[in-house]
Amino acid sequence: MGDRSNIEWCDATWNPLVGCTRVSPGCSNCYAERDALRLASNPRAEVSGLYRRTVRRASDGSPRWTGVVNLATERLEQPLRWRNPRRVFVNSMSDLFHESVPDEWVDRVFAAMALAPRHTFQVLTKRAARMRAYLTNPDVQARIVAAADVLWHAHAQSDARGFRLVENRFARIGEPVWVLESFTAWPLPHVWLLTSVETQQAADERIPELLAAPAAVRGVSCEPLLGPIQLYDDDWTFTDYLRGVERCQGSKRPLPGKLDWVIVGGESGPRARPMHPQWARDVRDQCATAGVAFFFKQWGTWVPAADGEPGAEVVWIYPEMGDRACVARAGDPVSMRRVKSKRAHALDGVEHRAFPAEGAAP
Repeated sequence: MGDRSNIEWCDATWNPLVGCTRVSPGCSNCYAERDALRLASNPRAEVSGLYRRTVRRASDGSPRWTGVVNLATERLEQPLRWRNPRRVFVNSMSDLFHESVPDEWVDRVFAAMALAPRHTFQVLTKRAARMRAYLTNPDVQARIVAAADVLWHAHAQSDARGFRLVENRFARIGEPVWVLESFTAWPLPHVWLLTSVETQQAADERIPELLAAPAAVRGVSCEPLLGPIQLYDDDWTFTDYLRGVERCQGSKRPLPGKLDWVIVGGESGPRARPMHPQWARDVRDQCATAGVAFFFKQWGTWVPAADGEPGAEVVWIYPEMGDRACVARAGDPVSMRRVKSKRAHALDGVEHRAFPAEGAAP
């Protein structure tokens, strides 16, 4: 974790928080739990103590979060030290809106983002309801500004190169002026909000909360995609998240916002569940019809295979039900094969790497 990342839709990861708990079927094979357990065994890991306190093993031998979330205060200033603009995935090892995270910590994370407007921050959460409640609180802007003031002065004192205040704008000596955007713009124009949805149920629970939150850019991450998801409705029978309208008592009415970006990906790891190719195609086609940016991240451990191809096996995939595996003798059969590499990016031979145009990252 740091100023580089192998995640295709970001340039860097930033983890001012660590720790989480499972909240839905999409968490069943959480990569962060596995990574935290691996880092905890390394005595030289930067925050080995934090990981050791936040991860335990379940009865089946797999790692589990304990629900403890810690704030790594030494990392709050990290984005301020990155000179080159980049897309930053916030909290790849936690959830900023976890129920164990006090609002004061969230204020400090948003303050750090406000002080680094040259970056684009991508905040991804499964707890969209709390995100909406936090960002619509009438006191939140004042709290973020206050936290930014404290963080900035601490950062200036710790940086030997020094800072100066120019016409109410913060500037590093010898460099262009840094503007604290939170004084003049809300929502922060360089902060994107995303929620993770793996099934239609998760989409219907979380996306309306996301659309009600003030944001420059809103998106969803359908990873791991565990079932068919409808985000666009050509017949206006259901709510249309991609165009920001809902059907209510036979008529259409606008939602507070609409989706600007959709990410789709399959699952990786030793217990990965295969993603049916048609689920990914359907989301791709919905985005194309609505004119919304579509990003296909990866297939994961399972990739489509031709019948008779070496290593191919016919699997029966059905939409996720509870915490059961997605491979069973029921549902829709498709030929898939396991792969060691999780870098298969093409969907029907085409790579999709679109980013939202509005508020696009540098």
